[in-house]
Amino acid sequence: MAFAETRSSNRVVRGDLGVQVLCYGNVFGGDCLAIDGTYGNGNTWNLSASATAEQPLLIASNQGSSGDTITAYPLAIVEVVTTSSNVATVGEKVGVADDGSYAADSAGAYPDVGHVASIGSDSLSAILFLCPMGAQLVTLRA
Repeated sequence: MAFAETRSSNRVVRGDLGVQVLCYGNVFGGDCLAIDGTYGNGNTWNLSASATAEQPLLIASNQGSSGDTITAYPLAIVEVVTTSSNVATVGEKVGVADDGSYAADSAGAYPDVGHVASIGSDSLSAILFLCPMGAQLVTLRA
């Protein structure tokens, strides 16, 4: 069964290679971020599902509002909460849905950003290994 989660349930367990970014919109910790195309200068970052954002590249470390500077990671482990009707499967591809939440992406409908690494003993939480920039590097190489 394909999983889905709500953005407010994300928790960054670990992030590596953190960089400081300026938020253009409101984000939660664990959200995928993309360069916001509104300014066109690459200095502001927004939720990757935003209509003005580019492809996902980083993961927000914590919640931030427009104008805030936060740490973001190109590589992170994020815990998400699911429901009994949206249980994750280990190894499942993860994509960013249109609303910014993480969802199963077996059909390739969303930008791939990682995989489900493990699920909680109650099956209502999952640990995601996320590297959104990886999909972009593969595209550039092809």
